[in-house]
Parts: sequence; structure tokens; C-alpha cells
Amino acid sequence: MSPSTSALIVAVVGVAGTLLSGILAHRGTLRSTSMELEHARKERQEERGAAERRENAEARRVSYVQLNKAIRELHLLLWQHRESLAAAAATSNTPDAAPATPDATDRTDALRDLREAYATAQLVVSDDVLLAAGKVVHQLQRVHTQLTRHEHPSHRTPTPLDALLEELQAASEGLYEVRQHMRRDLGITTLPIERPDNHGSA
Repeated sequence: MSPSTSALIVAVVGVAGTLLSGILAHRGTLRSTSMELEHARKERQEERGAAERRENAEARRVSYVQLNKAIRELHLLLWQHRESLAAAAATSNTPDAAPATPDATDRTDALRDLREAYATAQLVVSDDVLLAAGKVVHQLQRVHTQLTRHEHPSHRTPTPLDALLEELQAASEGLYEVRQHMRRDLGITTLPIERPDNHGSA
């Protein structure tokens, strides 16, 4: 091999090496950039997911506060209404004609507030809360209807007041369970769903 041929080969190899190293460096840069972009995309996705979870948790918390308050308020008013009717029945010769109690408007407002809170809850709360709350809400609506029949007698025979007291007591236990489902969903309790003995009233 002549010196000129050897020099040509060396030159070609050198040029090829230079080109190849540039190509490899470019591919490495592209791969690194692609990895950085993918990492950034995953970070943004995780941040969006975390933000959505925070927003959902806050929406549930707000709904839980409203629903818990609405159930408690109506339950208290119905309890007072039943007590008033029972007292009137005990001191009157015509218990079925007991006079209307002065808090009828409050009960109507409380029932409306509960329906609104429950309607909102149906769109944001967990299944466990919704099932437990639905049972109590329907129970209180039924008690309200029966107490109204006691207050305004008609051809329909209302449920006895003693039986309605039992329903309100059961609703009190149901409210405790609803609240525990709410607290458990928010991660702020480890207490059992059912009320422990001597734990107090709702």
C-alpha cells in the first residue's frame, strides 16, 4: 500500500469517525431531551391529579358539613314537634286535634335545606356516605309526613307517636353512622361506624 493510499484511508476513517461521533452525540441529546420531556409530562400529570384529588376532597368536606348540619337540624325540629304533639295528646280530650305548633315554617325550611344538601351530596360524596345518608333522609321525611298527619288529621291514620319516637331514635343512630362514614372518608377517624355503647347521642 502506497503512502498516498494509506493517508487517504486514514483521512476517510477520521472523517467517518467525526461524523459518527456527531450522530451519536445528537442521538444522545435527543434521547436525553425526550426523557426530560417525559419526566416533565409525568410531573405535570401528577400535579394535576393531586390538585383534582384536593379539590374533590374539599368538595366532599363542604358537602359533608352541609349534609350533617341539615340532618341534625331537621331531626331536632321533628323531635321537638313529636314531643309537642305527645304533650298535647296527654292533656287533651281530643289528641288528634292538637293545635299546630309555632315552628311549622322552621320545619318546612329545614326539610327544604336537607333536600338541597342531599341533592348536592349525590354528585360528590362517596357511595358509603350516600347509602347511609339516604336511609336517614328518607326516614326523616317519613316522620315529617306522619307528624303532619297528627297535626292536621285526615282520613289517613298516622303512625302512632310512640312508634315515631322509635323512628327518631333510630334516625339518631343512623346520623351517627353517616357522620362516621364521612369522617372515615376524610381520613380523620378510626372509630367504628356503629356507635359504641355509652358514646352519647347524635
